[in-house]
Amino acid sequence: MRALWAANGVSMLGGQMTAVAVPWFILETTGSAARAGLMGTALALGGVLASLFSGPLIDRMGFKRGSVITDAAAAVFIAGIPLLYIAGVLQFWQILVLGFLATCMNAPGDSARYALVPGLAARAAMTIERANAVDRAVARATMLVGPLVGGVLIATLGAANVLLVDALTFVVSAVLVAVFVRRSSQQPAADAAMPNERSYRAELVAGLRFVFANTMLLSIVLVAALANGLDAALGSVVLPVYAREVWDSPTSLGGLISALGAGTLIGTAVFAAIGHRMPRRLTFLLGGAAGALLLYGGLALTPPFPVLLVLVALGGIVGGPILPLMQTVVQTDTPADMYGRVFGALQSMTAAFVPFATAIVGFVIDGAGLIPTIVGLGVVYVAMTLGMLLNPALRRMDAAPPGVATS
Repeated sequence: MRALWAANGVSMLGGQMTAVAVPWFILETTGSAARAGLMGTALALGGVLASLFSGPLIDRMGFKRGSVITDAAAAVFIAGIPLLYIAGVLQFWQILVLGFLATCMNAPGDSARYALVPGLAARAAMTIERANAVDRAVARATMLVGPLVGGVLIATLGAANVLLVDALTFVVSAVLVAVFVRRSSQQPAADAAMPNERSYRAELVAGLRFVFANTMLLSIVLVAALANGLDAALGSVVLPVYAREVWDSPTSLGGLISALGAGTLIGTAVFAAIGHRMPRRLTFLLGGAAGALLLYGGLALTPPFPVLLVLVALGGIVGGPILPLMQTVVQTDTPADMYGRVFGALQSMTAAFVPFATAIVGFVIDGAGLIPTIVGLGVVYVAMTLGMLLNPALRRMDAAPPGVATS
């Protein structure tokens, strides 16, 4: 279990560093902001498409093998960029292709490690809530540390060398899983996991059909998709504009992001300790509504900066349990032999709204103003989560008793 947490953390650290190093490398070598934007689109598109279409492949090859192979392939694709640059033959289209392929590996690798959690938690006699909470806490920590480490290394080593370091992190993750993580007892051996007569298309459709036929999972997807879109727009559009217009300080932007990340880490730690005793549906919905009220309400009131930092951190604490809780519910409600397909479909669907939300919110800020936009986003967030209290399908979240994962 500890090896899996470490592998996931190292892999995600590499992903976060890549997200900083690749666009900086493009700006450094081409000086084109438009090309950096195209690179961002390629990275996002690779994650969404791979999440959807890689599920049957992960189920076929096995979760452990899938994690190792995708990490190793990501290392090769990322290392290809600086190696071609050093050889003097690198073209922009090659950066696009290699970056796209690297993110295509990240998404299924994350799904494969996520699918290993229930079986390993059972072996460790650990509650699945705690296993998922620690896993998400590690991920949150890498999201805080990764960009900072990437920026420092770029300044000291150069962007090309940082990409080589990124590739090394994926190698370390692959080795940790290959050497220390046992194959999950919840999944059959890879060669027996899927009947040979079933086609890839049939397996892909089976995963999508399972999600759309499960009203509880579909309801969770709808909430998560809208929340992810609003959260992405908040981080990439609202907060930068807010920091510039209200305080005219990039330091304030870093402070807000750090406060939100720190609060989320604390909330995730709380869930790790007592999550198995918390009511799932109320924690999921009321936590989302209260977190949004603190966060968006605090921004709309434009209080003194120290007060806003406290409100943002409290919003992160209240919302911190939501993601590990959602992962726990999905794991306990999905047959083990469908983990790859279902997790991939869910990952893709919950990220589908992100590109549209960031573009729409930017236009809304230009047309309506910053504070009215923040108020509108907060109202949408709170109304969506509280409205889901009336959805009877979500009552099933509390049907499966929490506790130690079983195989």
